[in-house]
Amino acid sequence: MGAGSPFAQVMDRWNELPRARQLALAGIVAGTIIVFYFVFMSSSKPNMVVAYSGLAPEDTAAIVDELEKSGVPYELGGSGTTIAIPATKISEVSIKLAAAGLGKGGTLGFEIFDKTNFAATDKVQDINFQRALQGELARSINTLDGIRSSRVAIVLPKDALFKEDQQDTTAAVVLDLKPGAQLSQDQVRGITNLIVNSVPGLQMAGVSITDSHAKVLFDGKSFDGQFSAGASANQMQLQSQYETSLQRDIESTLERIVGPGKSAVTVRALLNFDSVTETSKEFASPENVVKRSSSTDTESFTGSGGSTTGVPGTGSNGAATVTPGSTGANSGDYKRETTTENNEIGETNKIIVKAPGSITKLSVSVVLDESVPAAQAADLSQAVAAAVSLDQTRGDTMSLIRIPFDTSVQDAFAAVPTGTGMETYLSYLKLLLPILAVVLGFVLVMLLLRSLGKRQMALPSPYMATALAGAGAGGYELDSPMREQLPAIQAGSDPAEERVMKLADSNPKAVADVVQTWMREEES
Repeated sequence: MGAGSPFAQVMDRWNELPRARQLALAGIVAGTIIVFYFVFMSSSKPNMVVAYSGLAPEDTAAIVDELEKSGVPYELGGSGTTIAIPATKISEVSIKLAAAGLGKGGTLGFEIFDKTNFAATDKVQDINFQRALQGELARSINTLDGIRSSRVAIVLPKDALFKEDQQDTTAAVVLDLKPGAQLSQDQVRGITNLIVNSVPGLQMAGVSITDSHAKVLFDGKSFDGQFSAGASANQMQLQSQYETSLQRDIESTLERIVGPGKSAVTVRALLNFDSVTETSKEFASPENVVKRSSSTDTESFTGSGGSTTGVPGTGSNGAATVTPGSTGANSGDYKRETTTENNEIGETNKIIVKAPGSITKLSVSVVLDESVPAAQAADLSQAVAAAVSLDQTRGDTMSLIRIPFDTSVQDAFAAVPTGTGMETYLSYLKLLLPILAVVLGFVLVMLLLRSLGKRQMALPSPYMATALAGAGAGGYELDSPMREQLPAIQAGSDPAEERVMKLADSNPKAVADVVQTWMREEES
């Protein structure tokens, strides 16, 4: 390339830039290249989405083998229980795996009858129907929130000739819950109703639901330890709300003292929902009676009479016989007084109706992490007992123990949000990278053009140097010191810009004459 080529001019301008500006421009160019490379790699990489989760190891192996045969890229996660494939391939892969009988969590449904075997006996058909029913129920349960996988076992007894010989249909369900998930009573009741309404001849008493930790969620009579019969749903809800309220209060207090994740509280309350009516009648004491009425009857007699003697009988009915020597008279007094008082008796009638919901017994269990000191645990025991108004006279109990906690679930939870957050940030970054690349490229071009423009305006051209040298022809002769500076300016030395500025400051008239000469030449 010649000296006047565009590339040579750009290189000349680049060499004339200061070292700091060269490094800055080089850094901007390198950053732009890196951003464009990352954008290109991110856009070329397929968007992976989770296609299957909660798979058994044998199901994962079968699906991976089929994906490798089809040439579909995949990513494993969740210790081999999750498979992610490109979003554009999700429909195609789902159809292919469904045709191959894969991707259904290892359970068979009624598609077991898609291939009819005319040689199959009735017993084989019954077994296949039972397997299909179990698989369909497991698939339905797996779609519920919080459930990772499930297994359903149904026992369909043979029809008996007599009703008393007929055995009951039973069903057992084992649920594998997701880390940290808990099923409410309504969810367990919903699963129970789903099974009862799907299996012919099955009653609720014949259903048993257990989780993967061998905890009985429903045993045919009670939901998670609470009886389904003998109490209304409203009563059970009130009892659960009361227990939950106490439990939250205790947990809130303990978390402030020992920290989160270092305590577990369980509260069980026995409430009396009987409505009791008591009627009592009380009378006032005799000292507090009120006199209503009073009456007094008085009977008296005063007088005298003769003394009569004789033998009773017929002869005595004759004339009276007077005893000689008597006075002939008998005197006496008689008096009787009766007083009657009627009093108002004080009477109090009480009717007491005791509202249902009184506490019959309260049990509290507190488990602390082993990191909590024993002395602090003793103080916490007293604080909890006072907070729940523990009454030992009615049989209330409370236990507080210290054991080491298992933090595997918390560790698993801590790992899940990290991956999810990173995926979210990467998706946002993919959207912002093209915009960022365009902005950086625009800034780079503007800085480069601005730098070159300033440099070109600052450098004196050979024409200007010649004009300054021949300024005397226009009527002004330059002195010898200025002539000595002109060759250096014309040669384009590095301090040329400073010399031109000094020349303009020292002899502004000469510079003005040069500019006027240019203007006259352009006009002509």
